[in-house]
Amino acid sequence: MASSVGEDINRATKLYHTTLNQLILHFLPFALPPNTSSHHLYALGVTHFLPIYAAFESSFRTQLRSAALSPHLADILHGLHLPDLERAKALQDDINLLLPPSPRAPDPNKVPRRDAFQRHIEMSLARKPHLVVAYTWIFYMALFSGGRYIRSKLRAGLSQSMSSASSTALNKPSGLAFWEFPGERDGEHLKLEYKRRVAALSIQLTDKERADIVEESIYIMVSLTGLVREVAEAAPNRATALVLGATACHINPDFQGPIARIRPPWLLLVRHLFPFGVMEILSTTLGFIASSVPRQNVVSPLPVQLRVE
Repeated sequence: MASSVGEDINRATKLYHTTLNQLILHFLPFALPPNTSSHHLYALGVTHFLPIYAAFESSFRTQLRSAALSPHLADILHGLHLPDLERAKALQDDINLLLPPSPRAPDPNKVPRRDAFQRHIEMSLARKPHLVVAYTWIFYMALFSGGRYIRSKLRAGLSQSMSSASSTALNKPSGLAFWEFPGERDGEHLKLEYKRRVAALSIQLTDKERADIVEESIYIMVSLTGLVREVAEAAPNRATALVLGATACHINPDFQGPIARIRPPWLLLVRHLFPFGVMEILSTTLGFIASSVPRQNVVSPLPVQLRVE
């Protein structure tokens, strides 16, 4: 019996998944107390991801309504669709709650990777609708694996910053609707049903479609890694974040940070984004800066490895 295409995705993206997880865990503490007293940095960060979720979910719905969809693809897409998993609206609600109106939209001149990724999603799903399997697997299953850990950290951190806000409205919704699902099972039934559907449709996929999905999954992970960097670079305290990011492995000897552990795959991931040698120079420079930064004043990330579902 053929394996689920979800298992194929996990195997193909394992290295990229590890790299991306470490970057997220590395930068997350900078958006939370005690490294900041405000929830705005987290909220500004997730505004970069809203267009990505909106792009693939909107493209998915468009394909479901398309009369040009072949019966084969129609069966696959309709069998995959679970409206309760959609996250764009929940993420928009969080942003509306956490941010004042003026700074919600990132400067388009500062997010070229995000904009390129968004255009790629729209064009790719229009040409190859079956690629939506890759997007739903990566973007939804992440909420049930490492996303649970991230949510626990955000709940603790945002509760501190929001409790100190003057607006009483902030004390009602959590600002984390994106990470939460209604009901006692907290979305676990959706995860199990989705995985069951992916396993079932895997039999219907042609070898070419399956290869396309796995290849797109790698592209997604590479793009997300670049997007996380772009978020960090666009942050108001990006200089501090970059320096502290470079020194995490020095601050906490038990934490294997990006410079110490994932430098080779990191260079591999971004090789197509930068001229040859730029990342090596940057890593060396940040490592030199790291040696002069006091260690005791920084709360370093926890050495957690997020699990792949």
